Amino acid sequence: MKVLKIVNDSIAEAIAARLESHGLLESDRVIYRGRNIVALTDGSDPLCIKSFGVPGAVKGIIYGTMRRPKAMRAFENATRLRELGFDTPEPVAAVCQLSAGRLGHSYYVCRYLEGWSDLRSAEKRPDFANLARSLAAYMNRLHAAGVFMKDFTQGNILFRPDGTGDFQFSLIDINRMEFDVRDHRKLMANFGAVLDTAEGLAVLAHEYAALQPEPEATEREVLDIYRRRQARLWRKRHIKEFIRGKK
Repeated sequence: MKVLKIVNDSIAEAIAARLESHGLLESDRVIYRGRNIVALTDGSDPLCIKSFGVPGAVKGIIYGTMRRPKAMRAFENATRLRELGFDTPEPVAAVCQLSAGRLGHSYYVCRYLEGWSDLRSAEKRPDFANLARSLAAYMNRLHAAGVFMKDFTQGNILFRPDGTGDFQFSLIDINRMEFDVRDHRKLMANFGAVLDTAEGLAVLAHEYAALQPEPEATEREVLDIYRRRQARLWRKRHIKEFIRGKK
């Protein structure tokens, strides 16, 4: 078996060796379980481990021979983000096991952030207007830097008050990213799923547009992107319900 790994210090070496030989332990506290598993190591200064689901035969070969595994991309993207001045949990290690050219178990390890919230239901906060203003400025910075996060959704954007009335942001689940993107429409696609409601998105759109050279046109574009995405989701949901009703 071949093992790909990236480590940056002795702590990373130890956790990488443990994952390589034993994977997740019973003492690791699972905080999310789905296609992937996210767990925290035991102790007062826990590390966050993302265990990616083992891909099927075809995807396993693709990730083992042609595409960079997700764990490796997460580590590399985190490093690049931090170099550009954007916060994401500090990367610690990435470990990928390959057998006969096929990707098996893979893990990404980073520092654990405490005291942060995600954007789910953010519109219900009494300070949402300030949060939207800060988020708009943050998205402007991301776009100006050419950073495009494909999974720019409520659960992957963490925030916390900075003590001055503004907010800090940190990105997680970052294995699907592109850098040096200058395609305006591509970057604007980030508005499709960043908030829950049309009312909240309208506030964010107004704040974002106010920082752009053509505010009115930008605001219309943002709202149109959101409406078109919601329409696609509505169609998909009703198609699924129709198919289920036919069975």
